[in-house]
Amino acid sequence: MMRNTLVILTCFVLSLYFVYINADLNLQENDINEIRNLQQNIDAYSFADQDIHPPLRADCDCKNGKCANEGEKVVCKCPPGYGNYTQYSCRACECGPNKSCIWIETGWFSSDKICFCNTGYFVDNGKCIADPCSSNPCKNGGSCAVSGSNFTCSCVKPYAGLTCETMPCSKQPCKNGGTCNVGKIGFTCKCPSPFSGTKCENDPCTSNPCQNNGTCKVDGQGYQCNCKKPFSGTNCETVLADPCTPNPCQNEGTCSVVGQDLKCSCKSPFKGNLCEIGPCSSNPCQNGGKCSVDGKNFKCECKPPFKGNKCEIDPCTPNPCKNEGTCSVVGQDVKCSCKAPFKGNFCEIGPCSSNPCQNGGKCSVDGNNFKCECNPPFKGKNCETGPCSSNPCQNGGKCSVDGMNFECECRPPFKGNKCEIDPCTLNPCQNEGTCSVVGQDLKCSCKGPFKGNFCEIGLCSSNPCQNGGKCSVDGKNYKCECKSPFKGKNCETDSCTPNPCQNKGTCSVVGQDLKCSCKAPFKGNFCEIGPCSSNPCQNGGKCSMDRKNFKC
Repeated sequence: MMRNTLVILTCFVLSLYFVYINADLNLQENDINEIRNLQQNIDAYSFADQDIHPPLRADCDCKNGKCANEGEKVVCKCPPGYGNYTQYSCRACECGPNKSCIWIETGWFSSDKICFCNTGYFVDNGKCIADPCSSNPCKNGGSCAVSGSNFTCSCVKPYAGLTCETMPCSKQPCKNGGTCNVGKIGFTCKCPSPFSGTKCENDPCTSNPCQNNGTCKVDGQGYQCNCKKPFSGTNCETVLADPCTPNPCQNEGTCSVVGQDLKCSCKSPFKGNLCEIGPCSSNPCQNGGKCSVDGKNFKCECKPPFKGNKCEIDPCTPNPCKNEGTCSVVGQDVKCSCKAPFKGNFCEIGPCSSNPCQNGGKCSVDGNNFKCECNPPFKGKNCETGPCSSNPCQNGGKCSVDGMNFECECRPPFKGNKCEIDPCTLNPCQNEGTCSVVGQDLKCSCKGPFKGNFCEIGLCSSNPCQNGGKCSVDGKNYKCECKSPFKGKNCETDSCTPNPCQNKGTCSVVGQDLKCSCKAPFKGNFCEIGPCSSNPCQNGGKCSMDRKNFKC
């Protein structure tokens, strides 16, 4: 029973082996593991079949390997680079440095090996060879295929080259107005008549058809020979009797014979021995443009999409497509093929085109979106959040960023860090005036009789009460409460004004009383009593002072 099982497993492994050989040994990791497990099962059955085979010798002989016990089994362990060739021998794999293998019997006296290669390698002639496509050598979207030990690239148009690294037509290799087309390997030129050659470099004059030292010039789709006398003919093959017949002078030049020489009188702007040199002689029109004479100059009729005085301007040179867009000409128009996420006629529109980063933030493209690098203290997706974002300035104040904080420029009459202080809050209007804000100004509405910007001017403001008198408002007037002995509306007068003391008595105020100091011989509260006061002169006598006495 055990022997039959061994035979069945061996046949199954051999069938797998031939399948893998027919598939160029393109083994997947799961397939390799399956073969290894089957090999271990075969070894296990072989060693476990102790009742049929004689027991192993105590001195196990494992050729090129080392005997080892695994449970109740004795197995032959092979070093790196070797595989189990038979039950008791190891054989070099020769698959490559440190590459492992297994040996499978293919006949009674023959065995084949299966190499186990690392990722990026494949089996070629029994060795692990590096996969030339593992480094992705094909550029610009080209597809890589293994060819022996090398690779070949299938390029996406318009790219070409060994690794699809070139655009064959980018340098305009086709001359004389030839059209460049990208082929599988390189480019081909479609030449306008009469040009030919790989790069349209050949013209009808290339083969020197003009004989007898005639000069060849391309003319339309053919050529024209300028013959030296006395030769003529299409290829200057005929000798002329009359050098002016037919007229060798080109461009309507007049032929004449001077001595033995032929002379051409040329019409402007042509010149040269045969009037063959004109504005178009140097082929000034590039890129297949058609040259014609316009007065004394040349004029180019350009083939689309070229333009310029000499048809020298290629719409794609320099590349008008921005952001690495690819320029191509469709009909007479320029077309830009844009790389994502760019768009627009010239690929000029991208995630950063609308300047989404506010407050001086730096915008960069991140995949199909934009990314803002914000200047402190700003933050947010668009750098839109900053110290002024919460509108901290009240009452119409203007907010600006000052370092990492905000600063408010307040509209008069408001003030404070946030313009939160209303000048009417502390009511600067005096004398019960009413405060209000009009436009940018503070206004006080005063109760009569007060006036002034802050109702500070009243009837008592000028201090009308003199001599320490106390001023108070009485309706629309003021009233003075005078200190004694002053009196009057403004307390401007006192008891000694006018002087109440008679006879040159001196008036003074003592406390709240008036006192008269009398000169002798007068006396009395007001010095009104003198020697004549008692009318001492009788019978109509007239009394007069005589020093301290009276005289009649």
